[in-house]
Amino acid sequence: MKHVIFYLCVLSALIATSFSQSRELSRRGLPFLRAADQQILQQQSDGFFKAIDPIADMAGVHAVNVFSSGKMVARGTVTAEGILTKWSELVSRGDSIWVVGHDGVKRHSFVKGVYLEYDLALLDYGGGLPAVELKQANTVALGDFLIAVGPAREAHGLGVVSVTARSLRESDKAFLGVRMDFNPIKGGGVRLESVEKGSAAARAGLVAGDVVTQVNGKKVDGLHEMGNFLQSLKPGDQIVLHFRRDKREFSVDVILGARPEVKQFSPQRMKQMKRMGGTINDVAEGFPDVLQSDMQIEAIDAGSPVFDLDGNFAGLVVAKASRIKAYIITPDKLSLQLETKPDMTASLEKQTRLIDQRREGISPAEAKELRQLRDIIERAERRIFEIESK
Repeated sequence: MKHVIFYLCVLSALIATSFSQSRELSRRGLPFLRAADQQILQQQSDGFFKAIDPIADMAGVHAVNVFSSGKMVARGTVTAEGILTKWSELVSRGDSIWVVGHDGVKRHSFVKGVYLEYDLALLDYGGGLPAVELKQANTVALGDFLIAVGPAREAHGLGVVSVTARSLRESDKAFLGVRMDFNPIKGGGVRLESVEKGSAAARAGLVAGDVVTQVNGKKVDGLHEMGNFLQSLKPGDQIVLHFRRDKREFSVDVILGARPEVKQFSPQRMKQMKRMGGTINDVAEGFPDVLQSDMQIEAIDAGSPVFDLDGNFAGLVVAKASRIKAYIITPDKLSLQLETKPDMTASLEKQTRLIDQRREGISPAEAKELRQLRDIIERAERRIFEIESK
């Protein structure tokens, strides 16, 4: 009986997980489930996507598919200034760009400018498509459902806000200097396993074994809650920590420091680790201020407009970073970007590279073949890693 209950719990969790994924992944299913259970999962997922299709149908008029040299490379979001799409997916392609919107019309485009902080390109496409309303967009909260849409006017991604807006740049991240225990603590709080010498926590007098119970008057019940709170802060911020030591309660002011340089995995190894869940974008980290969602999209879906379940514009996908990690720039930050002067140098550098490539004797056909070969190699690397990881 216990095994049956456990199995049903796992199945329920899988059904819930299916909601926070791409439409294509939902249709594909999960191969390790029994046929009957797969059918239940499919029915649940199909029903949920059908419920949001009216929203996607309305919102899809603001989306386009972006093509370069005959191949779809990204999605795009229509704004009053032009179409915003993923710059790094364009820069390595050819210089022939066009977009296709909900009306099926092919519109030739060119890069007006680039916003490098968020890896966005602004395309001039000649107009004719309805733009999203940046000024009237609503803010979203932790746990809110979001959908990513395309010009086919159906949702290709669905998930929740898993982390509220914060900077991904290492220099912007606050650092307390502690290692926290994963295990729950009786009475609440999070136990500090260690305190780094010279860190903000050490300067405030915290030691290993202390149990943090509150941050700025808010109760802390575990490691993830504490981590998410710290992610919203920056170096120099001051917080008040309440903690328990040997059954005695203390309160201390802590001025947070900057995150020190840490040894990273090689870029290639990091890519291999992340590709376990599918393709990721080459530029997928380091953005100054983004939301995080668990929607399972593809790298090619970067640039998609995102909406809440009331049909309000909630942002634009700037990157797929892992299987369950999509980063989204919110409308307010998007509006600020469009009010700044775009970087034209990056666009000119792309044109220069293309000219140099032709001077070196690489024909357009050979350049196309090189891109196709790179795609084949990338798929092969992903498959090799999947097999070796079994």
